[in-house]
Amino acid sequence: MADYNKIAKEFLERRADKSRFDYNRDIEVPAMIKMVGSVKNKVILDVGCGFGDHSKRLSKKGAKKIIAFDLSKELVKFANEQNVPNCKFEVGDMNQKLKYENNYFDLVISGLALHYVKNVNQLFKEVNRVLKKGGMFVISTGHPIFDLLSESPGFKIQIKRIGKKRITEGDYFNENPKLAKLGSIGKFKTYSYTFETLIKLGLNNGFELIDYVDLKPVPSSKKYDSEKYKVTTTLPTFILFKWKKK
Repeated sequence: MADYNKIAKEFLERRADKSRFDYNRDIEVPAMIKMVGSVKNKVILDVGCGFGDHSKRLSKKGAKKIIAFDLSKELVKFANEQNVPNCKFEVGDMNQKLKYENNYFDLVISGLALHYVKNVNQLFKEVNRVLKKGGMFVISTGHPIFDLLSESPGFKIQIKRIGKKRITEGDYFNENPKLAKLGSIGKFKTYSYTFETLIKLGLNNGFELIDYVDLKPVPSSKKYDSEKYKVTTTLPTFILFKWKKK
């Protein structure tokens, strides 16, 4: 199974390659930054930051202070090498309780990292704890509908008719870890959560749902790969939630 520490450099190079369609750069990142909105003078926590793509952009938009962490030491190393102003990158685990004080952050973001978390209820509870009242939690993850049609074994759901019988393969309600393929980078253990789970995580942990988006790629990405562009404009790959602490 792939390890982000081992493929960190390749992961970074793939994102930077402007000649190819990139699911993060062309779909999730611009949608996340748009959803977040103004960050002028805000204190931000970036959970599962990778090499710091989101944090770098939010720093440029005037964030007062950003703390960002990721489990991969190599990705954090690359993040620190960018010397992002007002930003501290460190190694941390989303599956553990957050080490930050209560009511400290104005905004918490998490881009495409929730599907690596086993105890998602604990994560939401901890994010609520470290957020100020009225603070925002903006989070993206894989779209349950896309997962259902995925070519990765264990994800795909289909109904076959054999004679007079209908045979169902796969289980939408199965939230146990599965192996998902991330292109040439390799396979990763991920969790595929239902819409019910994703929505109740916020509602049951002191949040109000402010906004929701089924993500599409930016129009300019069509020139990189028209086939992937067509697929991702007709079948949502990622979803984005904006939660507000009550």
